[in-house]
Amino acid sequence: MQSREFAETSREIARWSEPLVADRIFGVYQAWFQGHGQMSDALGRQHCRMWRSLLEGEAIRAKDARSHLLKLAKRVNLEERSLEVIDESVMDELFRVILRRWQGSRDEARLNGMALVLAASTLGEIRKAA
Repeated sequence: MQSREFAETSREIARWSEPLVADRIFGVYQAWFQGHGQMSDALGRQHCRMWRSLLEGEAIRAKDARSHLLKLAKRVNLEERSLEVIDESVMDELFRVILRRWQGSRDEARLNGMALVLAASTLGEIRKAA
């Protein structure tokens, strides 16, 4: 696979998945912080930034976004494992969409799946470094 093709696939995933990622992330934070909209919004926006960077293949930006997210979470006594639960939920949702959306196109499904695996791998590396 050519890196240009892979980079384009990553940008495309970041584009079409943004509303899905945001719905998943904001839904969880709103449920956890009922009545505290400012904090759930701040956490949600930062978490979405991290995911956008991951999906675009921007590891340094993703690491910075995750670091800021951890600081916000600490301010409200939210454990890192809680953030990981959200990340797992986002990953599951994106994999399901990729499998359904590209059922008939094996090459497209493979490219999209590989881009998502790379994002997951980068997230794992960021978690270890923290």
